[in-house]
Amino acid sequence: MTRSAFVVPSLSKVNQLVEPIVLARDRTFPVVDELSGLFADRGIRRGSTIGVAGNAAVSLAVALSVGISRSGGWVVAVGLPSVGSLAASELGAELSRWAFIDRPGNQAGDVVHALAASVDLVLVGPDIKLRTGHGRRIVARMRERGTSVIAVDNPRLFDSRADVSLRIKQTAWTGIGSGHGRLISRRVEIEATGRGANASPRQQLLWLPDRKGQLSVIDQSNGPRNSSRSTRAENKKVFSELALRAS
Repeated sequence: MTRSAFVVPSLSKVNQLVEPIVLARDRTFPVVDELSGLFADRGIRRGSTIGVAGNAAVSLAVALSVGISRSGGWVVAVGLPSVGSLAASELGAELSRWAFIDRPGNQAGDVVHALAASVDLVLVGPDIKLRTGHGRRIVARMRERGTSVIAVDNPRLFDSRADVSLRIKQTAWTGIGSGHGRLISRRVEIEATGRGANASPRQQLLWLPDRKGQLSVIDQSNGPRNSSRSTRAENKKVFSELALRAS
């Protein structure tokens, strides 16, 4: 099924999007094992706010949603037209539990507010802005109803600091060498910080995606493979070779 089948065209359709929310016994939403170590509760606490920033932020946000959609929860992406259905599916997302509101325009605040009472997880893109004070009301409603929000490269979406902040510190693509080839896999280094139980920094090294287009943990049994200097060098080489091929 194509992505367009899940695009919600207007605010009037939001309330028809999902079944009425059922209060769950569990206090956290599941995340895949590869990402669970980034959270003190090994999952996304219901009603929490999460900030994701850096290269590959969209891919990481999608990966965080996989456990929720697989378990039957609803996920809605607002202001993220760049999310591709094929890539999301390869990461493990259950697209039958997804919907997309690509361009909410000046109704963005009303859309997010409505979703906070209707779905399990909302992904919000970098261009979505809320009126002063609107963010606090949305967060209060989220906490009451158990809806979580992931702000993608949008640190000022709400009026307070996110409960969990995930920053992608380094990225490096593999697959291009000697001026030919194609991008195969992307190595990402993620740092997690936050408030309360999530205050202690955590780090994870992942393939996002790996050679199969999926998410996987990088084996560090032989020690860390890349320093920040070598990672920057790899990125520089990749982009230089891409530029040469395009010229």
